[in-house]
Amino acid sequence: MPGQVLGDRYEVEQQLGKQSGRWTLLARDLTTAAPVILKILCIDDEMLDADLTLFQREVETLQTLDHPNVPRYLGYFEMELPKSGKALALIQSYLEGSSLQAYLNQGRRFDQAEAQQIARSILQTLIYIHDREPSILHRDLKPSNILLGGSPATPTEGAICLVDFGSVRFSRPSEFAADSISAFTTLAAVGTAGYMPPEQLGRRSVKASDLYGLGVALTVALTGLSPAQMPHDGLQIAVAEVVQNCSPEFVQWLIQMTEPDLSNRFVRAKIALAALEAIR
Repeated sequence: MPGQVLGDRYEVEQQLGKQSGRWTLLARDLTTAAPVILKILCIDDEMLDADLTLFQREVETLQTLDHPNVPRYLGYFEMELPKSGKALALIQSYLEGSSLQAYLNQGRRFDQAEAQQIARSILQTLIYIHDREPSILHRDLKPSNILLGGSPATPTEGAICLVDFGSVRFSRPSEFAADSISAFTTLAAVGTAGYMPPEQLGRRSVKASDLYGLGVALTVALTGLSPAQMPHDGLQIAVAEVVQNCSPEFVQWLIQMTEPDLSNRFVRAKIALAALEAIR
């Protein structure tokens, strides 16, 4: 696939990800020489209706967003496949950096100051997407979807971006009020095991659901443990047991971010950010 030109304009340089019928590619725009990301969805008999819905929703979402720390929509095209059928391609801007997951895979662990910087930036991005009309819920917040733009030695000193809007859901005020814990229901659970709160596993999501994913991702960054490796007290991650060398105030903040009970979790990103900024 490297070297192949798609859409008569985009030369593939590298495959970044692959799932059944879906590819994420790094490509070069032959018109501008700029790097871009192509997300490809194969339209065939094996494609699920939900896959097409989520792909179309990602296109619609990126078309509405204008934020330095999220991918920018550049275009969309259809193409014929060599054997049969066709594929849809979403073109989005390339954001410089490596994912938090990539650093964790290399054995990197993050300290409290770095975790707070990641939290601050991602919460600001969540405020932006949650406060839109209609609201946008990311629903798949995890280390592989957090991009760190700093140097390898100081990864959190550059831009910290939220990527992969392939699981988003739109929500209007009629579905739930800004401070409500009521939720909408979807036909299937969307997200990644370990980073989804109980309500999302039950096919319900609210703004606070994204906060849970961020809280788990930060706990993973601090400890190097996967969610499955962490001890639990019922549904609650035993944050205080695994997070070392952090202030009690920050540990308590993480506990509230990862509360399985919606009534005990931070309701909105603005509230979580205000509580974070109060920690010295």
